[in-house]
Amino acid sequence: MECNRYTSGTMDGLTADPKLSAVAYGAVLDMILRGTIAAGELVTERQIAMRLGMSRTPVREAVRRLEGEGTLERQRSGALVVRPYSMEEFLHVLAVRRLLEGEAARLAAGKVSPDLLAAARERIAQLRRDGLADSARRDDRDFHAAIAGASGNPVLATAIGDLRKRTAMFRLGRLPERLDQVCDEHLAIIEALASGDGETARVAMQSHIDNVRTHLLQRLTAL
Repeated sequence: MECNRYTSGTMDGLTADPKLSAVAYGAVLDMILRGTIAAGELVTERQIAMRLGMSRTPVREAVRRLEGEGTLERQRSGALVVRPYSMEEFLHVLAVRRLLEGEAARLAAGKVSPDLLAAARERIAQLRRDGLADSARRDDRDFHAAIAGASGNPVLATAIGDLRKRTAMFRLGRLPERLDQVCDEHLAIIEALASGDGETARVAMQSHIDNVRTHLLQRLTAL
């Protein structure tokens, strides 16, 4: 039997290779976050395995993990769908993110490496020059994840990562009209982190999330 680049050599029904399961999980989650698989859309192991060119065993493990996290939701019929998120739920999650990410920024002040801060500044400059690109969402995720990681509290960092995945699933477009404002907000966070001023970093992060909330509410009102 011919094996593709993802096949581990295991047969369906046996335990999946953990590395392949992690690859499958990341790939399926990325498709959900990018909207390739839409909210409410039916998800089957066979469909995902065919898209990824993988055997169904690692895909099965990835789907179980996503169901356990609440990203996928099982219907009464037994079918799995991408769980839709309401605006109310989005705002609740954003409120918790505001608290946790503000605290993470406070704890991370003075602890983020100069190289990482320099790279963040360069990405912001590139964003201003080139506008939104496919890498923008990943860069934003990495920026917030780096701050959470630098907080020194792995439980806090994991909680922030989980919450950010949930808000990333609520899409109103890429909000290009906020590009310059987001760049300014990120720079304010960076400067506070670099100076070691924890309270200023907390306020800058919370202001950033407040502005996301305000802008989304204004956009919804205008729709």
